[in-house]
This record gives sequence, C-alpha cells and structure tokens, in this order.
Amino acid sequence: MSLTLKNHNIFYFLHISQIRGTRPKIRLVRVRDKKRPVRKYVYEQISKFQSLVTWLCSWNENVLFSNKYIMLNPSSKLKGQKDWEKFEKARKLKGCVGPIRDQYLLDFKSKEMRIRQRAVALYFIDKFALRAGNEKDTDEAADTVGCCSLRCEHIKLHEELDNQKYVVEFDFLGKDSIRYYNRVPVEKAVFKNLKIFMEGKEPGDDLFDRLDTSSLNAYLKELMDGLTAKVFRTYNASITLQDQLDKLTNPDDTIHAKLLSYNRANRQVAILCNHQRAVPKTHDKAMETLQNKINEKKKEYKEIKAELKKNKNDEKLQKKYTRVKEQLVKLKTQHTDKDENKQIALGTSKLNYLDPRISVAWCKKYDIPIEKIYSKTQRDKFRWAIDMTKEDFIF
Repeated sequence: MSLTLKNHNIFYFLHISQIRGTRPKIRLVRVRDKKRPVRKYVYEQISKFQSLVTWLCSWNENVLFSNKYIMLNPSSKLKGQKDWEKFEKARKLKGCVGPIRDQYLLDFKSKEMRIRQRAVALYFIDKFALRAGNEKDTDEAADTVGCCSLRCEHIKLHEELDNQKYVVEFDFLGKDSIRYYNRVPVEKAVFKNLKIFMEGKEPGDDLFDRLDTSSLNAYLKELMDGLTAKVFRTYNASITLQDQLDKLTNPDDTIHAKLLSYNRANRQVAILCNHQRAVPKTHDKAMETLQNKINEKKKEYKEIKAELKKNKNDEKLQKKYTRVKEQLVKLKTQHTDKDENKQIALGTSKLNYLDPRISVAWCKKYDIPIEKIYSKTQRDKFRWAIDMTKEDFIF
C-alpha cells in the first residue's frame, strides 16, 4: 500500500510492502533519498517516455534495489487489449505446438549436450507447466527456482515407482516460495538424458548447466513470433480447461452440478500450474456447519416426501418438495466443492492463465449466469471477452 501526501513542492512516500515467501531483507526499512530534489527527479523520469510498456510510473526502491511500477487499472481498455493479445498468442501456439513437440523429441538424441538440455527443459515446461525460472542472486532474494535454474538436488530419478517406469520426483521452491512436489512418469529418452546431465555433479550443481532462460526464449522466438516459455503455460492451462469442460459438463445437469463441473475443470488447471494454498483454519468448522445444514435439510426432505405420498394432488406441497430437493442438492454440491478445493487456489489461474472467452462461451452455451464464475471486479477486467464472445467459441 502506498500513501502520497503533497505539501508545497515536496512529496512524501509511506510504503508498506506485502511480502510473499522468505525474504533475506524483510526487516530492512526503506529510507527517503534526500540528496536529489523530488520534483526535478519526477520530471526527469516522466520525460523518458516509453511506448512499449503498460506501466504509468516506475522507480527503483532502496531496499531490494528493484524496479517498482504503477500499472494501469485491470479494467482499462489498454489492459484489455494486452490480455486479448496474450491469449491470442497462446491460441496461435495451438497451431504450432505439434511440430515443436516433434522437434524436441528428436533433439533428445542430439549430438550436442546443449541441445539435449534445451529439449528436456522444454519438455518439462510443456508437459508439467513449469515456469522457466530466472537467474537471481540467492544472497539477496529467496532461493526459488524454475525449470532452467533447477539443481541436481531438486530431482530424484526412479527406474520404477508405484508400478510406473521412469519416474521423476520433483521437490523445490517455486514462485513465492511455494513448494512444488510432484512424481511424474516421463519418456524413456528424458529419463536417460537426466541421468547423463547429473553424472559427476554435486547436489548443488545446475541440472541444465548449458542452458538459461534467455537462450531458451531466444530459441522459442525462432519457432514462433513472440513465443516464450510463459506462452506454453498459458496455452496448456487454457487448453486443459477447454478439454475438461467438454468432458465433464452434462447439459442435463442442474446449475449447481454444472458449476461443480466447472470448478473441477478449473481445479485440474490449478493442479497443473501448482496453485496451492494452506488449508484455511476455519475449514473444519465450515464443513461441520455445512454438514449440519445438510442433515437438517435431509430430515425436512424426508418429512415432505412422506407427507406427499398421502397427499399426491397437493400442488403447494409438490412445489415445496421440489424446492427442498433442489436446496439439498445445492448444499451437497457446496460440501463436495469446498472439500475438493481446500488446498487449491482456483483464482490465480482464472485471472492470469485461462482465456476468459472459454468461460464466457461455456456460460452462454449452458445458460449459466456469468456472475457465478466472475466477481464484479473480474467482470470489469474481462469485459472485452464478455462482449465479444459467442457460445460457439473454442480455444
């Protein structure tokens, strides 16, 4: 949170940072630089106009010495345009991903170790939605890693595990110091290459010692204009949602059942992207309260059902029976949904990685109020998608 107070020609800044993850400099205090006049400095920065960015103001703070930005409102026209371009780029990848996959499968057997490492890293990014990972000074920032910065200590290889062959066990801290732990079967060629990459190395050595994020993204741009590792993450998240919605949605279900299907589809994306959260402290109490409501509604439902058998022609009683039955189904659905998603954060992927046109088209196709999927703030952010999308849209 930032508070700016204007007093004559001086601006004072009170800055309270929201810290995520473990930060070595978390207790350091930000000090105002009194050596340079604020007004002159601000004018100097404004004069440096940049046409290819979406932030309005940028400065370098003196704790982590990183750049800070004031961004456009998410509901602004320019931000909506950028979002549309982002998802269109991911859709464009849909037409190119086949040949790209064919190429990295061939590169597993390349004579150059550099190309083999690039191929395996791209396989991880594509199949498991790993972030690329950027170089950083681990003395100044949290020891978080991505695909290109994985160390040998972050993976274990199992020839066979849980009746599956060639299993890789990942265990590392990802973005915001959230642990990524996963056991996944991989291609035999990937498994063999990983063994080669780890030969003669210490646990703290880089797994991909001949690869970095910059060189990977430079290679990807040769395959498709504007392609980066992040585009793969957006593409795989969106295509997973589309496939899961097509698979799980029953046109004859109630609205509550359809919404459960939507959240289950969203959950698969959140799992793919490792969007986890701690179980809320109030979860058990909330589940207990919900179960009590279900028990009470079951009792009411049985009583009305028994009474209806005696008075089959009572229209008022029939309407009450239908209403109570729907309420019971709704409560059961809420109970299932809340329990399934207690450790999964659905909102992150919905806001950042899922093409909103998929959700809007699904709502229009199955007569689901858009308010059931997006809050008012989210509807403002995705107004462009709500206005332009028809029910036959496919990612």
